[in-house]
Order: sequence, then structure tokens, then C-alpha cells
Amino acid sequence: MNDDQALDSVQKVSDVIDALTAGRLRVPDEQQAWTKRLLALPRGATGLLDISSLTSDDLARARSAALLLRFQSQEQREEEAPMPLGLHDAQCDLFRLFEKLFIGLTGVSSGLVETEQEIQQRMIERARTRSDMMARDVNSAAEEIEEFYTQNAGAMFRAAQELGGLKVVLGGQRAFGSSALSATRVAGLYCDTQLIPDPVYPFFSGDLHLNAMHLQLALVLFHILPLRPLIEARLSEPPVLIFPSFEQGLERHDSITQAGIASLAMKVIRPSCNAKLQSIEELQEFARSHENEFLEGVLRDRLFVPPGGNPERVLTAREAINSYLVSLQGIRSEGALNFMRKLPAGSLVLNGIVERLVPQYHLLENANELAAQPLVSQKAHWHYFERCASAEARELVNAQVISRESFDVLRAIQDDSLRWLANIPLEGLVDLRRNREHAELREQLKKFTTQLAGAGAADLSSVTKEVRHGLEAMIQLQQRTIADIERRYAPSKWKAVAGAALGVAASASVSFLPALATAVGATAPVVTSVLSAGAGAVAYTKELVGEAVEKRQARTSLLGMLAIAHSKSI
Repeated sequence: MNDDQALDSVQKVSDVIDALTAGRLRVPDEQQAWTKRLLALPRGATGLLDISSLTSDDLARARSAALLLRFQSQEQREEEAPMPLGLHDAQCDLFRLFEKLFIGLTGVSSGLVETEQEIQQRMIERARTRSDMMARDVNSAAEEIEEFYTQNAGAMFRAAQELGGLKVVLGGQRAFGSSALSATRVAGLYCDTQLIPDPVYPFFSGDLHLNAMHLQLALVLFHILPLRPLIEARLSEPPVLIFPSFEQGLERHDSITQAGIASLAMKVIRPSCNAKLQSIEELQEFARSHENEFLEGVLRDRLFVPPGGNPERVLTAREAINSYLVSLQGIRSEGALNFMRKLPAGSLVLNGIVERLVPQYHLLENANELAAQPLVSQKAHWHYFERCASAEARELVNAQVISRESFDVLRAIQDDSLRWLANIPLEGLVDLRRNREHAELREQLKKFTTQLAGAGAADLSSVTKEVRHGLEAMIQLQQRTIADIERRYAPSKWKAVAGAALGVAASASVSFLPALATAVGATAPVVTSVLSAGAGAVAYTKELVGEAVEKRQARTSLLGMLAIAHSKSI
């Protein structure tokens, strides 16, 4: 039996065990011994079932039962599945449900909350004073979301597959927090579409062993909901698309995923052990029985980077372990933390490394399934992404989606020195995307890095320096544009003011539409008072409005928004 056939058999046996456990498969009394043998099968470190003890007859019976289960499941889905929503309708409805769930948890809309601390305070107060209402609202929203996923999850994944253009898929991390939101806003200036694994879906698909799970859910909602303007713009080329990636379910029930995670862990970790290890179970044993050697190797090669840690810094085993456990306090459940504290140091560190590698495995798989370029948001995630790509002998760049030069620029704009790019408001980003000015920015930055590309492979720091220089040059150009507008209108304004002095006495009651005043950036009372001063003042106002319109156009352009975003960081 080859590897593919073996994995297929493992998957079928696993499906049968799941059905037996859930009560979806009943067997006659004379086959109870076979059932007991299946339920007693051991699992490996990643949950992969070990079927080596099964006889050929046991295996054949399990494969037949699995095929029957799949046929029945397919028939049921075809009978019950409602028609899914279109892509834009589905995405808008999903964010409507996200907002409804956030209100159920906190009592207020997401736009009225400013900090994570405020979320916690509001939830504590709501649970203390209106616990019944909170439970009712949360359960109502949760039921709607579960129904939505049942109807639309598969269709949204297929829609993500069909999109073209410069398409990236985010990943490398378990949660969607402030850093992920910032990275999404920045990449929105460059990419055509960002595919984001639904960070809310895991809360409805299994036990995440989280402490204060409802608070963790509210925090995820708080950081994903700001993307709503990009969704509700309903652009033909969606800037972001939220899709369910089914990660937790695959880790628990899919043998190919379990084997893939084990294989990736072996390829990344084994070279640091200086030992002939053939399986993840042997790696586990090595971490226990040769603890010092294991810890020395993985720390030397910087394979164990605690959450929030710097991948360029080499820690001692005790420093790394303490940092790892402290970072999980308040996030993992107390039961999970107590279990981890009791583990030997080698086993705990191995667990921490595998926890880093699992999201990377899903990122690589999602990128392959969706024909997209993988993208991560933090230095530590890039560190592991590069290690995994190297271990799997994969190219960092999907050449069918993005060129190497564009990929380097995309990484460069995520640099800490350019974090001010995230200051561009989401509503402004919508306007830029509607006018396809993000494509213009790609071309402009390409000009600044062409020389590096012509000289061969460039290191990231060199690309970042050129990108930073290019953005600063573009901002200076915008500032000159504003200055030119002011100079061009200055002589006309003085002439108009002189005329206004002669016509003050002949004032008329002229009202200025508030909407127009808002459009040109002037306030209605000021403009009304000027217009009521006479014909000369009207001439002045025309010049004022003309200047305001040109300035507004300049400031709401790509260069204008870059300049404003940069000024906020100074």
C-alpha cells in the first residue's frame, strides 16, 4: 500500500470512528468486537490515527462503511442545502452578523468602542446588570451565524478560488488582532484582493481551549469589523474577502492535514536535532529523553520564538519557556495552562514550535488551494514562513500571482518604518480602490525599485529603503501641488477682496447650500456671511471655492492621502 492509499484508509477509518462516536452509525451486536477494535486505535502527536493493528478484514469493513456514510451525507446535503447568497450579499450579510454579535456581547456598536479595555469593562457590566438580555442577544446572533455558515461557507471558499489579479491570502497566526488589521490596511494600498481566513468561524467550529472565550471573540470582532466599509463598497474587485478555512475541523478529522502537519514539523525541526528521526513520535521521545541536546539545537536555530518575541534574538531555555507561558496567561484556559506547566521542558518547547508551524501549514495549503500569494503581518511570522517554505522546498513567491520584485515591495511596505501607511482611513481607501489608484501606486513604487531588480536579487532592507525614498518623493510632490494651488489663486483673491470692499453696503440675503459647503471644505456660516456682502464678495467666494475644490481633489487623491497619513505619524 503506497502513502496515498494508506492515508485514504486512515481517513476512512477516522470517518467511521467519528460516526460511531456521534451515534450516526449503528452496527449489529455480532460486529461489536470490530467496533471496539476501531475505538481503541491510538493516535499520534498530531491526531493521526494508527491503523497498523487492524486486520485486512477490519480495514475492508471500515472502508465500506465509510463509503456508505459519504454517500448518505452527500444525499442529505443535496436535499437540504439552500441556495447560497451571491458574493457581495454574503460578505455584507456576514459583517452585519458580526456587528450584531458584537452588540450582543458588549451592548453597543463597534464604532462606539475605542479600546480593548473598554470592551472588557462593557462586557463585565453587561453580564452583571443584563445577563439575561446578553445571553439572549448573543445566542440569537450565534444561531444566525451558524445558519449563515451552513448555507454559504462552501460558496465563499469557491468565490475566493475564482478571483484573479494580485491576490494574497493572509495567515501564519491564529487570531486576527491589531497587527493583522494594520497589515490589511497597508496591503490594501498595493494588492488587488486580500483573502482573510474568517477569524470568527473557529469559535463556532470547536473548542479552542481559550480563557474568557466570549471576551476573546469580542476582541476578534473589534479588529475585523473596521474592514466593513471595504466590504459594503461592493467593488467589482473586492479589496478583502473573508472566507472560512475550516482549520480546526481539518486538524481534528482530516488525516491528510494531520499527516501534513507532522511532516512539516519533522522537516523544520529534525535538522536541529542532529539525530536520525523518522516520525513525529520519535521526535517527541527525543525531546524528552535528550532534552538538553534538543533545547540547545532548536534555540540555537531560533525555532522557538515565544509570542511577541524577536526571532533575531537567541534566548536561554528558561527565558523562552517563561516568556511562552506568560504570553498565554489570560488567553488559554486555566486547565490548558496547568497541563502545559507540568510538561517537561523539551516537550513544552516542542509544543510551542508546533503551535507556530500549524498556522504556517494552513497558510501554505490555503495559498495552494486559492492560487494566491501567502502573506503574513509580523516579523516572527515571516521568520517561520521562510523556514517552512525552505523545509518544503517551496518558492516564497507564487510567480503566477506576483513577481519577485512586487513581492519584495509588498514585504517592504509592511516594515515598521512605514507603519504610518495604516493611517489612511478606510473610507479613503475605498475611494482609492474605486479609482484603482492602488494599481497606480504599484507602478510608481516599481519605478523606484527597478534598479535594484536589474542588479539581481536584492535584500529586504535595500528594497525597504528604496520604497521609503519613493514614498517620501511622492509626498513632496503632493506638497508642491498644494503650494502651487495656493500661489495660483493668491493674486485673484486679493483682487476679489478689493472689489468686495466697494460692495459691502449692497449686501443681499443669499444662502449657501450646506451640502456644497461641505463638499468644498468650507463652513456654511462663513460662506453665507461672505456672500451676503455683495458682488465683490461673490467674486472672492468663487476664488475661495475654486481653491478649496482643487485642494480637496489634491488631498483626496492617492498622493494626498499618503501625505496626510504620513503627517499623522510625525
